[in-house]
Amino acid sequence: MGDLNCEVQRLENNIRYRILIINGEQYILDMERSFWKIIFPFFVWMLPNKVYKVENSSIVEQLKEPNKEKVGSSWVVSLAGISYFLGILLAPLMDYFEIPISPLVNIMLLIISLNLVVLLYLSISHNRKKKLESTVKLEMFPKHALCIRPKSKKQVFTLLAAYIWLLGFDVFIFMGYVVSRNIMLLIIASGLLFLLLLLGRITVEECHTTIRFKNLKRAG
Repeated sequence: MGDLNCEVQRLENNIRYRILIINGEQYILDMERSFWKIIFPFFVWMLPNKVYKVENSSIVEQLKEPNKEKVGSSWVVSLAGISYFLGILLAPLMDYFEIPISPLVNIMLLIISLNLVVLLYLSISHNRKKKLESTVKLEMFPKHALCIRPKSKKQVFTLLAAYIWLLGFDVFIFMGYVVSRNIMLLIIASGLLFLLLLLGRITVEECHTTIRFKNLKRAG
């Protein structure tokens, strides 16, 4: 089966899932099913994704946003820019956050901070899943695997630029914390890391794109 047209819709107040309308049939895509695709959002386009076919239209209507508002992919870049300027504004106060701690404690705080960011993300993700399951259990529906194409070259460039900028800037700030032992740098870097984990939402926006069905066993 070749490429097919696909309309992507979002769910009400739940950024974890997408509704895919293909040839009049409706499927639900779980954006956070694979942690590898959260860390490396490009994998959403490169690897097959598992979707669930929902034949009951009333269920889908319950999940859809009643008043959908288009949200551009620039929101991630905008938030990153806000974080950057907040960092500039707080720069004069940075000296107050330098704490004399041993290298061992310094590294331990770094590890704890990374774990807390991941746990916070997973907790929020789990709550989104529970919210969906209060309406429908996805595992009850037939499963399919498909590859999703980016809607445009602009979308690929936006994701690439945002990913490289956020990752590079975040690593730079984490390294700055290790050297200076400035707690504020650790807080800023942790916030940017959480933002980086959300970046994959850009890959499947509310739009029209193309998909290709694959063998279910290859789903990522």
